[in-house]
Amino acid sequence: MKHALSINQVARYEDLGYLSPLPVFSAREVQSLRDQFERFERHHGASSAGLRTDLHLLERWAWDVVTDRRVVDRVVSLLGENVLLWSMNWFIKDAGDGKFVSLHQDANYWGLEPHDVVTAWIALSDASPDTGPMAFLPGSHRGALYDHENTYAENNLLSRGQVSVAQVSNEETSLAPLAAGEMSLHHVRLLHGSGPNVSQDRRIGMVLRYCGTQVRQTKGSDTAVLVNGVDSYGHFELLAKPKVDNGARERKVHLDAVERMGKIIMAD
Repeated sequence: MKHALSINQVARYEDLGYLSPLPVFSAREVQSLRDQFERFERHHGASSAGLRTDLHLLERWAWDVVTDRRVVDRVVSLLGENVLLWSMNWFIKDAGDGKFVSLHQDANYWGLEPHDVVTAWIALSDASPDTGPMAFLPGSHRGALYDHENTYAENNLLSRGQVSVAQVSNEETSLAPLAAGEMSLHHVRLLHGSGPNVSQDRRIGMVLRYCGTQVRQTKGSDTAVLVNGVDSYGHFELLAKPKVDNGARERKVHLDAVERMGKIIMAD
């Protein structure tokens, strides 16, 4: 694989639970991606926030990102040959909006088992320390899962304001700033979060969740996209690339996938 991780990078990921930063898109490419995303936002207005989940099922440019070999090859290095994209989401903090992400583990509520799951977090704008970039607790992907509480805090970007009850100081976590066009990779069991954006620009994060084809959804019927290898398990309904941007068929497929995911994420 042209863009595979090195042996040392794989070992570092297995030790820490994350890798950051990794270059992906050129300055011109990432500006084009940001332009297309913000054009989508302007076109759909207030409804764009509800439509951007699994945007790869609506817009072909987003599909091209989730299947880009510069992303997928690195994920394959960690998960093995047969890989699904489970979902795409966005973590956006406008300048001074006070939004944050509490310290949490995704494995606690995604319903995916076993935990052969990797998140690729791609910066479409600079995620400097002032923007509230991701912070990881190194090594927290090993051992038992932490208990969590639902806070439903107003400015928390998580669906239920999930927060780990683990007592973790800022000094224990590692900040992972990214330049526009770079990405980080982290394990589904890794404790992570991010602070508010106090910069003068938006912080736009495109978040792609990948899993091995052996992974199953334990909380209901679910969908995915095969991005590498073969799926001999059939745990997910596999979806195809949109033929028309925001077409009628595409909207129907997208709505069904997002509704299924919403039920899964909100289920205890």
